[in-house]
Amino acid sequence: MYCKQGIIGAQFSHPQRGHAMCCATGERFFEKPKIVWQNSLAPARAKLLGNQKIKACESCYQQEAQKVMSFRQVYNKQFQDLSAGQLPLHLDLDLSNFCNLKCIMCDSTRSSTWARESGDYIDTKGVTQIDSETLQQICRLSHNLKHLTLQGGEPSMISHYVTYFDYLDEHNIMPNVHLNVVTNLTNLKEKFYSYMPKFKSVSISVSVDAYGLANNFIRYPSKFDHITKNIKELTHHENLNVKIDTAMQILSMFNVKDFSEWFREIESFFKNRKRYIGQYIQHVHEPHELCIMNAPKTLKHHFVKAIQGTGFDHLAASIDLDNEYDHTQTVNYLQKICKTRSLQIEKFVPDFTSHYELG
Repeated sequence: MYCKQGIIGAQFSHPQRGHAMCCATGERFFEKPKIVWQNSLAPARAKLLGNQKIKACESCYQQEAQKVMSFRQVYNKQFQDLSAGQLPLHLDLDLSNFCNLKCIMCDSTRSSTWARESGDYIDTKGVTQIDSETLQQICRLSHNLKHLTLQGGEPSMISHYVTYFDYLDEHNIMPNVHLNVVTNLTNLKEKFYSYMPKFKSVSISVSVDAYGLANNFIRYPSKFDHITKNIKELTHHENLNVKIDTAMQILSMFNVKDFSEWFREIESFFKNRKRYIGQYIQHVHEPHELCIMNAPKTLKHHFVKAIQGTGFDHLAASIDLDNEYDHTQTVNYLQKICKTRSLQIEKFVPDFTSHYELG
């Protein structure tokens, strides 16, 4: 039951999401960061130190039961060399929902563009973000950091992160910190990336979930070719480690072989420049309409066959080929998005109608 993240770190987010032990837990707190760190999270830290099961970690336990690597397992591996000292040693920051995309598995708390489309946070044009006092408290909790994760929204477009970088730089904290940025990489903001050489190391986690037009639909209105170009541009930054973060979902299943070949081409491009690029795959569990466990039997069988020899073979173990699900829920969910955005899913995923019946 041990989780290193729950002991050494925390996630601090904007007001619509609240703060938490990590990004995977549904247990959220809405006090200021100092109170959350000192009081709200203390009972969970004590239980984890005692190797006790806690309710906040239920999503990780469920993933592990399904033979899917959980965030708990990822964190334990990532932070295995860290010993408890002056805490926190890791912060996962999510300071605003400001974002230029409206991915189909997202919501208003993670994307201002989605929020505007949904009519949320009208007074602030869809944007929700922390206030200056919250940022100051996060800064004061950052002096012993060893690891830092930035999320959004889109981190490169969130001005609070530049302010935060200036604080870390002024207090000479950056040289001690391994930074991870989770980004859609639709842009390479010069100001944001100018801070990267000051960190001990930097990992850029690029969100790409499918190949070509399917990814354009999932991560709307991004352009797959433009993201591919920006990924290759990262080879010009010597101190950046790059990995592709894939949120595997139903629409990722259709052209998984093409996606695998694309990654191999990117991998070769990096290798030829004496650089390495990795890949991390996680499952989309919510919204459940997009979860690959709930795909039609025909699509599951197609997927399991298609991933053989692609490097995605391990995903087959987590798929129940006999599980039945009301597929009209998936169709209704996607058609609602199509109607709002004036899109036709079959233009992005041509084989969709081979497995789903459109109403």
